[in-house]
Amino acid sequence: MSLAHAQGADWLECDVVLTRDGEVLVLHDVELDLLTDVAARFPDRARSDGRYYVIDFSLEEIRTLRSGERRVLSTGQPAYAGRFEIPPEPQPLMTLEEFVQLVQQLNARANRQAGLCVELKQPLYHERAGVDLVAPTVEILTRHGFNTPEARCMLLSFEPTVLKQLRQERHWRGGLLQLIGPPEWGESDCDYARLLTPEGLAEIATYAEWVGAHLPQVVALAPGVPPRSTGFVEAAHACGLNVGSYTFQHEGLSSGLALGALLDFAFGPLDLNAVISDFPDEAVAALDRRQAG
Repeated sequence: MSLAHAQGADWLECDVVLTRDGEVLVLHDVELDLLTDVAARFPDRARSDGRYYVIDFSLEEIRTLRSGERRVLSTGQPAYAGRFEIPPEPQPLMTLEEFVQLVQQLNARANRQAGLCVELKQPLYHERAGVDLVAPTVEILTRHGFNTPEARCMLLSFEPTVLKQLRQERHWRGGLLQLIGPPEWGESDCDYARLLTPEGLAEIATYAEWVGAHLPQVVALAPGVPPRSTGFVEAAHACGLNVGSYTFQHEGLSSGLALGALLDFAFGPLDLNAVISDFPDEAVAALDRRQAG
């Protein structure tokens, strides 16, 4: 995250989940085993599916874990081998409170305001477990002055009902971004196919300012063919929505297509308002090229 800020990222994104003792933890998954040595340190704490869930551990226990490069569940191998240099020491997992404080410190030192995007990770999973992920997240962000329309802060979720409640019942006045993903991911029982339609986008515009769609939902990619729009961005803009897309990365691109060319298309002809990228330096360079041209 510090590297992304130094490379000029306009926004810094994190996912949040809850620990057993109600601490808001920054982590991409509701499980711990893809990023830490939890299986070695707490071998008897797996559930029946063999996974180790954050919600079953206290923050104090999580502080004892050694984190490392993200792994593939089925193979145990690094998910992105060779992508970045691996730090010599494990990077500690952070709470949202610590993440916010670090962003504020980085902004102060650099004399610029990188925004904060916070994805509520599977809030309905937490609700079914009898805990509320949303309330403590909003409390932390509100206490740090982010719960205003002017603050550079957005809450993200794959769950439309959660975002509607944030706006209508939980008094969130900051930005909201509706995430849309492939149904097979299991992020939500929501009918994403409907949200991709003009009618679905018009509904999103009643409670959120942004929509964030999976890259293949926004850009049609095929080997040997230049990228082209699926029509989603145009339809969302027609509803007054800003549009972001994820994830712009080197892995998985069509043969012969470079990430820089895809980013140029995204900021140019596609007219995306934001890209979510694991390579912020390349995204910033593409945006600079667009603004210079």
